[in-house]
Amino acid sequence: MSRADLEDNVNNNLNNIDWGDLQNSIVFGGESFLTKLGRILSGEFAGDHASMLHAMFSLFGGVIMDVLPMVVLIVAISILSSFVQSLRHESGGSGVRDIIHFVTYSAVVIIVLYAVADVTIMTGRTLTSLKNQMDLLFPILLTLMAAVGGVTSVSVYQPAVVMLSSGVMQIFTFIAMPLFIITLMFSVVGNLSNTTRYDKFVSFFTSTFKWILGITFTIFLGFLSIQGITAGTHDGISVRAARFTISSYVPFLGGYLSQGLDLILASSILIKNAVGLAGLYLLFGVVLQPVIHIVALMLALKLAAAITQPLGDSRISNFLSSISKSFSMLLAVIIGVAFMYFVTIGLIIMTGNFI
Repeated sequence: MSRADLEDNVNNNLNNIDWGDLQNSIVFGGESFLTKLGRILSGEFAGDHASMLHAMFSLFGGVIMDVLPMVVLIVAISILSSFVQSLRHESGGSGVRDIIHFVTYSAVVIIVLYAVADVTIMTGRTLTSLKNQMDLLFPILLTLMAAVGGVTSVSVYQPAVVMLSSGVMQIFTFIAMPLFIITLMFSVVGNLSNTTRYDKFVSFFTSTFKWILGITFTIFLGFLSIQGITAGTHDGISVRAARFTISSYVPFLGGYLSQGLDLILASSILIKNAVGLAGLYLLFGVVLQPVIHIVALMLALKLAAAITQPLGDSRISNFLSSISKSFSMLLAVIIGVAFMYFVTIGLIIMTGNFI
């Protein structure tokens, strides 16, 4: 089996694959999926780390510049509120103070909710994009796995993939996201006055979110890891037995047929692993921007809370701090789905390497 024969077989197999919308997808770095796949197969992608880090820092810097005006505006409103409240003894006492707080607090809430709406929409689009990726990428990976003899592994991964792209996504979309909205509402109402507090409700819904997330991770990753490893071992034994049978019991042509089988297996394994690695680049490109945006927004709200705390009324500072903590739920949703996606691709890459 020469290198030229292997390259020819790999190119023929690539041409026979129906890539669908994947061929138009853009991976992290601005390349198309098929271009990145070709570079991975040729080994030319190894020097991308410096450009990737540069792109990450550039993206983070751009997001910081986007959220900085929000921080400045919130701080300016808090300073104005503190200045006006310092004149309350000349303007009517505590009643005027409550009105001033209500007006300034409402202004801060409107500013923050605008950012919340933007991030929530971004999170929904990210989850939809990840689901579309799964629906396009996993059928190709499972077909390539079946081509290398991983029939048992396919029977294990197929329901796991369906569970990830349907069940897990539904849980995160229709349970985790509403829990975030509920905690957001209680944070807004709970800091409206000093007499009404909803910290326990926020804590309850946050704890419920963590339990749902933890149970989902445990069930999915436990099932996928244990079953995937067992199935891969079974398939490896089957492929080695088939290769031995062809080489030993087929008269005259057994050795040639065995070499031909090795060529087919090697090319299919190369394509499978390259497709999986290109899929990881695709995953990274989709989740990087929303993750950086949410992290930057969390830091901005924490900074605004720290600055506004000594300026006067602590309710604005408490509201900003509470919203910042609530954003960790959105961050956990995106990272959680991406992590399960990553583990699934990683196990598929490691499974079926029978050469």
